[in-house]
Amino acid sequence: MKVDTHTILIILSVLVVLSYIFNYVASRIKIPSVMLLIASGLALQYASSSLGIRIPYTQTMLEILGITGLIFIVLEAALELKLERNKLTLIGRAFLSALILLAATAGLISVIFIYYYDTSFRTALIHAIPLSVISSAVAIPSVVGMSEEKREFIVYESTFSDILGIILFNYVVAGQGLGVGSLVNFSFNLVLIVIVSVVSTLALIFLLNHSKGQVRFFLTFAILVLTYSFAKFLHLPSLLLVLCFGLVINNFRLFNFPVVHRYFSFARLNDALNEMKTMTVETAFIIRTFFFLLFGYSINTGLLLSKEVLITGLVIILITLALRTLFLKFALRITSAPLSLIAPRGLITILLFYSIPAHLRIEKLSEGVLFVVIALTGLAMTIGLLLSRDKPSERIEDVI
Repeated sequence: MKVDTHTILIILSVLVVLSYIFNYVASRIKIPSVMLLIASGLALQYASSSLGIRIPYTQTMLEILGITGLIFIVLEAALELKLERNKLTLIGRAFLSALILLAATAGLISVIFIYYYDTSFRTALIHAIPLSVISSAVAIPSVVGMSEEKREFIVYESTFSDILGIILFNYVVAGQGLGVGSLVNFSFNLVLIVIVSVVSTLALIFLLNHSKGQVRFFLTFAILVLTYSFAKFLHLPSLLLVLCFGLVINNFRLFNFPVVHRYFSFARLNDALNEMKTMTVETAFIIRTFFFLLFGYSINTGLLLSKEVLITGLVIILITLALRTLFLKFALRITSAPLSLIAPRGLITILLFYSIPAHLRIEKLSEGVLFVVIALTGLAMTIGLLLSRDKPSERIEDVI
């Protein structure tokens, strides 16, 4: 069945309106909007199949939307984070939580994969890392109603988890061991991306400060994506670049020195920041909408009826929530049930899983497991959000 251009435009517009409605509904019933989008994608798959319509190149579109979505979602998060001395403890705890839980969860899931699929530790770890990363694309939009301290903890933790997950995934896929040479090379790459981030951030902020055109924001975004992609070609942890840019421009007040005022106008940058936040939120919303719709559309529904897929997904969820609860309670002394249940998987999980090289794939581990894990972590987060009854003034230290 052939579909004309106007019909396609109508369908796309309706999907965007539905996504907006899902966001509103999600804020009321505490169900992550991405779950509603994935369900809509499944419904779209059924409808298009019934009409004999097939969307081509779904895998390629998923990868493109996933990468750009990750950039904009991390940028959106960074533009909301204020660096203050009294938040250093919070940031440190969030980083520690992201690092330890990523390593512990990936390690334990790897052991399960080694035993169940009879594979090597490296191959098992490559598949375990995507399933161990907290998705900022799901977590950040879902916790807007929590207290400021808890919300910022989740924002920092999920962002750090994304970055660390990508770094670890690329490191393992590259086949680098734990020798002195590989660790030196890894450290060099980290230093190099920090230098690139600083230089790129200064150049982009200078562009925003001095550009008087009407299209400066998408020009800035294009340069940011270009620099990110170039850094990826060099196998550098380029997500740090996005985080650095967002943090610097949102906390430009910290650079209140005479020499800085000579080259930059704080008033102009503040106006640019406000406009950029709006543009970033809107763009991230559109990208997130079509990514999760397309993911739902591309799922092989036959896999969801597999007993093996369901059992594997359940085991991963139990490992994830058990480790998180124990770590927060005994290591960070946080006894908040909502925080223990908020560890969703989503965009970054899908993106990394599809990035696994063909020769390293575990054939028996299907994308059906991704859907089960995403769905169950989304359900757990829904329960956590329902349990959350924070007052606006409550701080995370109050639950320790």
